[in-house]
Amino acid sequence: ALRLAPSVIIHALSIMTVLRQRPLFGNLEKALASRKNPPTKPSWEREKGLGLQFDFGEYRLKIATAEGSQDEVVIYEDCSMISTRVWDCSVLTAKYLENIAMKDRKLPDLRLSLNLPSTGDRPLQVLELGAGTGLLSVCLAKLGAAVLSTEYGNSVKFLKKNCVDNEVEVPTAADGEKWTPTPGRVTSCELDWFNANQTLESMFAEGQETVFDLIVVTDCSLTQKDSQGVLEMIHKFGTKGHTRAVLGACKEREGTPYCFENIPKEFKNVKTVPEEDYHPDYASSRYVIWTFEMLPP
Repeated sequence: ALRLAPSVIIHALSIMTVLRQRPLFGNLEKALASRKNPPTKPSWEREKGLGLQFDFGEYRLKIATAEGSQDEVVIYEDCSMISTRVWDCSVLTAKYLENIAMKDRKLPDLRLSLNLPSTGDRPLQVLELGAGTGLLSVCLAKLGAAVLSTEYGNSVKFLKKNCVDNEVEVPTAADGEKWTPTPGRVTSCELDWFNANQTLESMFAEGQETVFDLIVVTDCSLTQKDSQGVLEMIHKFGTKGHTRAVLGACKEREGTPYCFENIPKEFKNVKTVPEEDYHPDYASSRYVIWTFEMLPP
């Protein structure tokens, strides 16, 4: 017969004793529930290691709709270019605009929330500069605006795909067709900030009121040249005494100091959005959002 050394027997008995006592410790759920400081919800931010994950491919965001419901925007990313991934600043700005549009209302109203001039019977007409994946444009359309969404080069096809996939893209009969603003819809087109042949009048189809009520742009201050280009486009396509702009920027970008210095010089009623106006689930101190108006003629 196999004989065990006394030390082995004692060790085996001690393990059995621990196993019998294990229920006294409870399961993991009970242990977590009893902690004074339970784990916090992961940050919504994906940049600088603040988010839960870093794999890209499909980004999802819930947004209010003009009908009073909620919809899920699904954005495809491939990260082959700087413009083909969702950047945190566009998410922050989209949720900020949703938050103020829905404040004390059952249905979103961007015009009233931003104190924009009356548009009469026509929709709110929005121009997005540097739209990237189209997340902000799609969200603005869901909120009821008519959006002209612009990008450059191969990015335009990527932008258009996301607008089509989210069922907000207005199909055009031919390339270069002029814009007919349609509420709740996006039209995607190319705009080169540094070689912009378009004029405000040339963008609109015949019979349309040639004015943008709102110009939006986010995270386009990578360099000082980019920031200069953004402000030039706002001057070019904004209407003095009418158009308002919403510009979001990451404080860490090289070109953001140019915005801090020049926006107050070149525009009026410049305001920095306080963090308490951000959506409560989408706030950050890494960014700044300005609202401002064109100088009167």
